[in-house]
Amino acid sequence: MVSVRRDRSDETRVALLSAAERLFAERGLDAVSNRQISEAAGQANNYAVGYHFGSRTDLLTALLESHQEPLDVIRARTVDEIGDEPELRDWLRCLVRPQLEYIGTRPGLCYFGQFWLAMATAPSAAELLYREAAKSQPLVTTLNGMYGSLPALPEEAIRVRNLMSQNSLIATYADFERRRNELGASDSSSWQGFSDSMVDGLLGLWLAPASSDRV
Repeated sequence: MVSVRRDRSDETRVALLSAAERLFAERGLDAVSNRQISEAAGQANNYAVGYHFGSRTDLLTALLESHQEPLDVIRARTVDEIGDEPELRDWLRCLVRPQLEYIGTRPGLCYFGQFWLAMATAPSAAELLYREAAKSQPLVTTLNGMYGSLPALPEEAIRVRNLMSQNSLIATYADFERRRNELGASDSSSWQGFSDSMVDGLLGLWLAPASSDRV
């Protein structure tokens, strides 16, 4: 009996996470209530989210953690494949490809990328998003390798280009995912060419000469 209750509880948690991610992706974080999440998950108890997760921060953390492990498997594999003398392009590929592969090979509709965008654009949640991402060891390895492969650049140029990269990556993942969903989410190969084009763009961004002019 205890096992049955535990199984039902796990199923409810999964349903709540799935409903929350979809609603957050479609409407934004601040426009979605716990009651709406419970209803979308088919739960008669309007307090199901609080019962199973606690605070809104706990719910968001659980959503991020549900993706972290499978993402890290892809990240680690991508890092392992780059060889002994990786260049900047190799590290950028390690940065870009895992998320696109994760989104682009998922069976059925996916809301992970759009959920990430919703978190990144919500002042109350952006810090949590980046703090959780920083727990990924393969991602930390990738970023260290990338920064170590950069040409000499002024500190301000690195700061601005890092911000541009961060924003464009998250927005582009969401756009790719949204378009894939609109087409029925049956394609599982176009992410590869899309990834190559993203890497090309980021490489141009980071290798562009920095202006030495100061006003």
